Amino acid sequence: MKAKMNVFISFDIEGISAVSSWREFKKDSPNLERMHRIATQEVNAAVRGIRQSGKPIGKITICDSHASGENLLIEELEPGVTLIRGTPRKHYMMHGINKDYGAVLLIGYHAMAGTRGGGMDHTYSSASIYRVKINGESVGETEINAALAGYYGVPVVLVSGDDMLVKEVRKFLGKSVETVIAKRGISRSAARCRHPEDVQKELSAKAARAIAKAKKIKPFRFKSPIRADIDLADSLVADAVELIPGIKRTDGRKILFRAKNILEFYRMLRLVCSLGMYVNLIER
Repeated sequence: MKAKMNVFISFDIEGISAVSSWREFKKDSPNLERMHRIATQEVNAAVRGIRQSGKPIGKITICDSHASGENLLIEELEPGVTLIRGTPRKHYMMHGINKDYGAVLLIGYHAMAGTRGGGMDHTYSSASIYRVKINGESVGETEINAALAGYYGVPVVLVSGDDMLVKEVRKFLGKSVETVIAKRGISRSAARCRHPEDVQKELSAKAARAIAKAKKIKPFRFKSPIRADIDLADSLVADAVELIPGIKRTDGRKILFRAKNILEFYRMLRLVCSLGMYVNLIER
C-alpha cells in the first residue's frame, strides 16, 4: 500500500482574482465578505485538484496567513481539511509545516516589496519593512516561506498570484513549480483581473499536476548561515528594532543580523515586524 502524501497550503489574499487594492479588505468595505468568499473558493479549487492528482492523499492543512489569519470561511471549505487561523503563531504563514508533509502550495501570494507593477507588493509588513535581503539578494514572502518548507525537506509545488509574482517564482524556484496567474498588474492598486471561475479551473488542474510530480521537485533553500539586511519602513521603526539583541543598525532605517538557519531568521523577522507594528500603533 502506497504511503499517503500530506499537503500544506499557505494562503494569502492579495494574489487572489478579483481584488486590486487593500481598500477592499477594510472592515467597512462592502466587498469584504465577497473577497473572503472568492478566496475560499480558490483554496477549495486547489484542494479539489490535490485530491484529483491520482496520488493517495493524507491530511490537508490550510494556513490562513493574511493579517490576523481570519479570512477563509471554514464552513465553506471542502470537508476533510484542517484550518489554522488566528494570531499570534510562531511560524505565522507557515505554522505547522514539518517533515511529515510532501508538498506545499502557496495560494493568493504577491510580489516582493518594491516590484513595479506588483499588486499590493510588500514583504511581510508594509508598516515595518520595505526590503529584505538574504545573502545579498532581495527576497519576498514566497522565497522566505519556500525556504522554511525547504528546511524540512518539503518542496513548494504550486504558487498562484499576479504575473509579477510568477516572474519572481521562475527566478528563485525554477520552471518545475506550477504557477497560476490570477491577474496581471497595472500598478500597486490596479490590475487586469481574470474571472474567478477561470482561475479556479486552472488552480484545480495545476494543483493535480503539481502533486503528481511533487517528488521530482527539489526543496528550496538558502545557504546557511544567513546574512539578513533589512531596509525598514522608516527611522522610527529602526529606533525600536535596534534594541533587539543581535541586531546591528547600519543606517537611518537599515539593520543587519545573522542567523544560523532559516528558522532563526524567521523568528527574528517576525520579531522585527511585530515590534515595528507596535511602534506604529503607539507613536503615530
